Formats: sequence, structure tokens, C-alpha cells
Amino acid sequence: MKKNNKIILKKGRNKFLYKHTVLTRIIHAIHLVSMVMLILTGFQIYAPGWFRLFATLEMARYVHFIFMYIIGWTFIYKIYYTIVTGEIKELFFNWRDLRDMPLLVKHYLYDIFVGIPSPSHWGKYNPGQKLVYTLWPILLLAQGITGIAMYFIPKFTAFNNFFGGLANIRAWHFVISWLFVLTTLIHFYLGSTGPKIVDFYKSVVTGYEKQGKH
Repeated sequence: MKKNNKIILKKGRNKFLYKHTVLTRIIHAIHLVSMVMLILTGFQIYAPGWFRLFATLEMARYVHFIFMYIIGWTFIYKIYYTIVTGEIKELFFNWRDLRDMPLLVKHYLYDIFVGIPSPSHWGKYNPGQKLVYTLWPILLLAQGITGIAMYFIPKFTAFNNFFGGLANIRAWHFVISWLFVLTTLIHFYLGSTGPKIVDFYKSVVTGYEKQGKH
């Protein structure tokens, strides 16, 4: 059934909104695996004596670069896809979203625990999601550049010196890595805040998000 150009599925007394296309779910899965692997291999590269996932440091670097390219190209395609489909209008963080941030905090600290739904004007993505989706491409680009600058040191000498030396480049790469870790963990947590803990997780597999009863 379609309602206001939205696909609604009724199952028993429950309503489900078709929210995520097949392509969106595939890219999301690729990003999830890539992000986890980049974080784990990054830990081994940064502290090989403390964290060891692969047999050698070179293997960890090799896998790190593979997933860097995978997430980079899928991000580029995702940007292209959102522009072509018009979804980019729903993803960009704007001034209204900034004003709604206190409302977002209230929603996650109180509303979800007493059954108050999110404001209807938020649409497909809430202000927090849009903030992350707006910042991630910028952070990913900075992370890729700093990572390449650390790997190909002779070719990036001028670049590294411009930003205060290799130590500064390594520090920025480390800080951005932790921003990805924190936002990924928050993303996992927020995925558990549906009507039931598994509802939002199910939606990124089936495409349908539970909306309540009718």
C-alpha cells in the first residue's frame, strides 16, 4: 500500500514503512564491515605491540589499504546516488537541524523511554543522523589524505611540513580515527532505540521499519 508516496506494509496489527532500498542496505553493510576492519587494522598499525589481529604489520597495512579503497569508492558512489535520487536533500545538516539539537537530546534521553514518537518534520533522518552523514565524507577525505601522507612520506614531505610535520599528521589521523570509533558506537546504540531493541537493526536488513500499530 502507498500513502503519500511512501510504501506501507501491514502485518497483523503492525505497520512497516519501506525506508531503505536494496542498494542502500548493501552499501550500509559494506560500510559497516569496512569501518570495523579499518578501526581494527588501524589499532594494530598504531600499536602493534599492544593489539595484534594479523600475523604481521605489513599484512595489517595491506588489509587497511584494501578497505580504505572499498569504503572510499562506495562513499563516492553513495554521494552520486543521493544526488541522482534527490535523497541528498534529506541528508544535509542545516540550520533548522542545529536548532533542533536540544529536541534531539530530549528525544533520546526521555521520549523514547515513554513512547513519545520523534517529531514528524524530521522526516527520514533526524538531526543527529544528518550531522554524522554530513561530517563523515569530510572526515573520511581527511583520514584518507593523512593516511596516504604517512605511508608515502618522501612524496608528501612538503605536505607534511606544511601541517607542522609528520607527528602532527599522525596526531590528526589518530583523532579522526577516534571520532569514527565514537560515532560508530553511538550509531550502534541508537540502532537499539526502536520500539524493540532489534527493530531498527531489522530495518537495515529487510528495508522495512516498524511504525507502530494500526
